[in-house]
Amino acid sequence: MSNTSKKLESRILEHQDKTRVKVRFNDTDAMGIVHFKNYMVYFDDGFVSFMNSIGGNKPVEQYIYEGIALGVKHVDITYENTAKFGDYILVKTNIERIGDKSMIFFHELSRESDGKIVAIVKATRFVMDLKTKELKNVLKFFKEYLD
Repeated sequence: MSNTSKKLESRILEHQDKTRVKVRFNDTDAMGIVHFKNYMVYFDDGFVSFMNSIGGNKPVEQYIYEGIALGVKHVDITYENTAKFGDYILVKTNIERIGDKSMIFFHELSRESDGKIVAIVKATRFVMDLKTKELKNVLKFFKEYLD
């Protein structure tokens, strides 16, 4: 790995982001507690916030319009506590590992009111060119994204 690639990887791995999400009524079940599937939406909010905060040359949403998908290959979620309607969830996000064709995002979701961890998520993501259906090299994608 070249020195430039090592610096880029280090920059990406050192970056951390935190975003705040309000639990909406339609996120909850009949008991007023966030339904487990909605934590997926919260960690996606964390992903978008992370990507936009790292300093890309354009919003990450623009890549979708240009035919580049940042998809999810695998998700591992550990539920620790509950959140309810009206709570604010803090989503801390960083990248734990970068491979050639995938990267592992780490998300810690906690209640803002008391700091209790609600869920811990590890999501393996990939970058795909939707026109060719080929996976892109993660570091090459970030080099383009951050230049």
